[in-house]
Amino acid sequence: KELYKDFEMQLYIRGARHHNGGVLFRSAGKGLTHSRRYEIQLHDVPEAHFPTGSLYYLKRSSYPNITPEEWFLFQLGAKGKNCWVRIDGETVLEYDNLTDLEPGHIELQAHEAGRWLEFKRIRIRAL
Repeated sequence: KELYKDFEMQLYIRGARHHNGGVLFRSAGKGLTHSRRYEIQLHDVPEAHFPTGSLYYLKRSSYPNITPEEWFLFQLGAKGKNCWVRIDGETVLEYDNLTDLEPGHIELQAHEAGRWLEFKRIRIRAL
């Protein structure tokens, strides 16, 4: 199990209409049951408090144009106190105040019953 502090990753994601999940990073490897983690939200509802690309609880993204049940390119980078998210090449989030700088796991999450998320071509590069 690889631990990452500073990294860039890209993958393709698609989900059912109004899916709900996330990409967790610098986590303890125990999903939502442990408090040490950051989560980039995957939620394709424009009015959502934290739509796709948001750093959950910390900063709302600019809502990307996502079509349900179609693949989109998701890119995430974290270096020191900084992180960024791009959806289909468009930067939707930049944040420069991460406080947990410990290396951790990267986890993929889908947690709403009856809604599905798929992930493919996952690439991670340590910086």
